[in-house]
Amino acid sequence: MNLSAGLVTLLATLMAGWSLTAILLLLSRRFRWVDEPNQRSSHSQPTPTLGGLGIVAATLFGVWYSELPLQWELWIATAVLLVLTLDDTRGPLGVAAKAAIQLLAALLWVSMSPVPSIEVPLLGTLSGWALSIVSVVWLVGWMNIFNFMDGIDAISGAQALTAGFSLAAVFSVSATDLLALPLLVSAATAGFLIFNLPPARIFMGDAGAAFLGFFFGAIMLRAMAAGIPAHVVVLPLAGYLYDSMLTIVRRASRGENILQAHRQHLYQRLAQRGWSHLHISMAVVLIGILLGSAAYGFARGMWFWPVVQSVSALGVLVVGTAATWHQRTDLSNA
Repeated sequence: MNLSAGLVTLLATLMAGWSLTAILLLLSRRFRWVDEPNQRSSHSQPTPTLGGLGIVAATLFGVWYSELPLQWELWIATAVLLVLTLDDTRGPLGVAAKAAIQLLAALLWVSMSPVPSIEVPLLGTLSGWALSIVSVVWLVGWMNIFNFMDGIDAISGAQALTAGFSLAAVFSVSATDLLALPLLVSAATAGFLIFNLPPARIFMGDAGAAFLGFFFGAIMLRAMAAGIPAHVVVLPLAGYLYDSMLTIVRRASRGENILQAHRQHLYQRLAQRGWSHLHISMAVVLIGILLGSAAYGFARGMWFWPVVQSVSALGVLVVGTAATWHQRTDLSNA
């Protein structure tokens, strides 16, 4: 695909994301498919919550429009994840039901995807059953990371946008057959993000967050199978990984139930200190650009500037962590 055709495809995917999200916004308002605020919410008004369907549908439209090879495992796993829309329209499904849906999607993808082996730090080369088990855990883990982190306006859209373009840049070096997919997801997300910028008119909901987590988890596995080092693949999403792991460690160290809903993520603590949703999302974009450009540098064989950029991003995260470590969580602060 030449440059002009590629730009047309991305523009068509963005417009599909925008138009589909607009339609979903109208339908959600019509049928009252909204997220009612509670004590752990970061919003104060009932807000439509099916925007993630726009991301999913626009991404699949982009795959069809660009005539990419049909990947049945992606389509089937996505169809399974769409069951999560019941959580946004019919009420909470419960932890067990959500976990079962995520696990089924991961198992379907792993059973149908040709990933012969990957190199994992500390574990060495994985293949066969060991790789299958690790892959399922990996996919479920990323679905939950995006679900945990999608708690304020624009944050997951911002992360998906920067990570998609960053991974595409990395793939342009040594895995060009993977390049189109993250660009399509970024374009689809951009269409949704127009409606999700603060103050958000629509949320992506569980289905959208799970789809993004699933997609990025799957594309990272494919990239590692193509020989791209794990640290290069993970870097564009390392900010999300940092916040999620930090929160688990902090809560576990205090003897709290890590599965119970809470408002103790770093981004939530910053919001409680007065940061606006826009400022937090802009910080996510900044960190994503630093880590994404570092990943591209490492992929090109450089080391000095990628290290500087990685350390700079880590410094921003550490400063935020230090400033909020002893902060008490205020559930009344929206």
